[in-house]
Amino acid sequence: MAQYHASAAVNGAVATQSSILASEPGAVAANVTDQNRNGIWNDNGHLTLNHTECEDMPWVRIMFAGALPIDVVNIWNRVDNGLGDRLSPFSVRLFNGGTEVWSQTGLTFVDNIDDGDDKTAGMTFYPMNVVADMIEVQLDGNNFLHLAEVEAYSPVPEPGIMIAAGVGAAALLRRRRKQA
Repeated sequence: MAQYHASAAVNGAVATQSSILASEPGAVAANVTDQNRNGIWNDNGHLTLNHTECEDMPWVRIMFAGALPIDVVNIWNRVDNGLGDRLSPFSVRLFNGGTEVWSQTGLTFVDNIDDGDDKTAGMTFYPMNVVADMIEVQLDGNNFLHLAEVEAYSPVPEPGIMIAAGVGAAALLRRRRKQA
């Protein structure tokens, strides 16, 4: 299994959101970086989602501790009571130094991550070779924004793959030397 880096939760990231639902002061932006993808509100008495007020174009932003290569973005939505439908249409943007470097806008949420867990619904994007220091998820209309998790990362090859690649490169160099 591949290892990952640049996940918001493990890189000293700071999450903010456009507002906090007044009746749920614990529904803060930091909940989208807690590494808990559970999309059920207050599941087993544990709140792991953010929640804004109903407003025009609410957003969640995660500022990474520094600029990082990003090849994969996962947005984990709320799943209970059909409320996951509130995330459409929405936009996902990556920024570096305040400049937008990648975006997908006007999206309809589609659960395209098959993890076999009925408490999660995730949508994957592949920006590929983007360096970013911030990610933003924004609802394109007027409603509440509530998410379970936001992830942005680049796959890191496993040590065994790196060793095999190194052995293969060494063999190729020996072969080329013999031919010369």
